[in-house]
Amino acid sequence: MLNDLITFFTGAPQNRRKYPRRPGPFPAWAALGNQWTNCACLDISGSGLGVVAPTALPEEVNFRVKLEDRNITIRAKRVWTQPGQSQGKPAWRYGLAFTGISADDWDAVVRFCSNGSITVENKAQKELELVKLKADDVARLIPKKLQDQLLALLVARGRLAPIGEKTPLVQYAYGGVVKRQGKALHRLSIHSRVIDPTTGETRAFDTRFFFDDAGTNVQVDE
Repeated sequence: MLNDLITFFTGAPQNRRKYPRRPGPFPAWAALGNQWTNCACLDISGSGLGVVAPTALPEEVNFRVKLEDRNITIRAKRVWTQPGQSQGKPAWRYGLAFTGISADDWDAVVRFCSNGSITVENKAQKELELVKLKADDVARLIPKKLQDQLLALLVARGRLAPIGEKTPLVQYAYGGVVKRQGKALHRLSIHSRVIDPTTGETRAFDTRFFFDDAGTNVQVDE
């Protein structure tokens, strides 16, 4: 059922094995020993990149790729090699798969390959990426057991009054799938409010949750 969230958010079913690929070339460097060697990134996606290098590369290499004004650090493993020439000199073309990349850099690559901005300027801009869910959407897309678990976490943190039999006054917003600690997780924001019983003051909270397809690995962004 959680995969329906992807269809809701993107308008297309999720395909775990394919990411949008953006052609280059982009400036790139490969770490060989203690030096960075110039090379060219021919294309890049959320799972790998194509590179032309002036020298043979080892099986697994650290790369630095410049996308717009940001340097992305990637560790990638060789999938295939094609020797040839570039401007009359020996060159090697490589297809490589990611073996290491930070969550922030991976998010930036995916945004870039989807023709989005490589950078997110501020928290307000991040909020624009979230799609508000109507009550019917929540009931249809998020299993009741997972809803109860998320709301219980809010109650435990003092961000929501004990629910009881009343319907909690919360607003859900879905942000798609993101890479977090090396795993692809759904991102969901819940807006909640509580009233201080002493002062009567209303306090509002926006809490970000991350969870896997099974809804068993749930993380809270404090």
